Amino acid sequence: MVESSRRWTGQTQEQRRAERRELLIASAIRQYGSVGFRNTGVRAICRDADLTERYFYESFANGEDLLLAAFERVVTAMHDQIMAADAPDEPADDRVRRLLRAYYSALAANPTAARVFLIEIVGVDAAIDAAFEASLFALSEPFVAVYDPEHRGALSTDLLLRRAVSGGLLHIALAWGAAGYERPVDQVIEAALVLCRLAIPIDGDRG
Repeated sequence: MVESSRRWTGQTQEQRRAERRELLIASAIRQYGSVGFRNTGVRAICRDADLTERYFYESFANGEDLLLAAFERVVTAMHDQIMAADAPDEPADDRVRRLLRAYYSALAANPTAARVFLIEIVGVDAAIDAAFEASLFALSEPFVAVYDPEHRGALSTDLLLRRAVSGGLLHIALAWGAAGYERPVDQVIEAALVLCRLAIPIDGDRG
């Protein structure tokens, strides 16, 4: 285990702590996404990150705290990929297909991170469940905004429907992943597109 002062030479205390936190988050994504959150203790995370437990507790109160940080990192990366895929000048359906491709491709390309997002986050505690629900809304917002930029449509005005559709996009990912991502992504996208189209206002035109 490399913990000599040479490892942190030239860094401030704040920089060292930030780097150790990043190492722990990266380890959590690997470990929680491969063997599962409930099967991974603090020692295993620290061993994978090549850090002692005292460094774990300088950044995280417990495993749940680290799980939330790992989940937020995965969600942020997914959101960034979705937004980067947008092409505002294209027709609405084509734009949403681009966004959906980014969403589902990000999961298929990194099954370890996908497991953290899709499976390991669920049912741990109330705070993490709340963060999970919030992430579903946040990740579905780019799709809704294409069809309903003024937020007059069903998914903007009916929160129960929004929750159902946001969850539907997730469950498509779950089913796809459970089958080993074997189904062509274009078929997955077309199935998800049906849900996203519910955002179109009744008197609107999706273009």
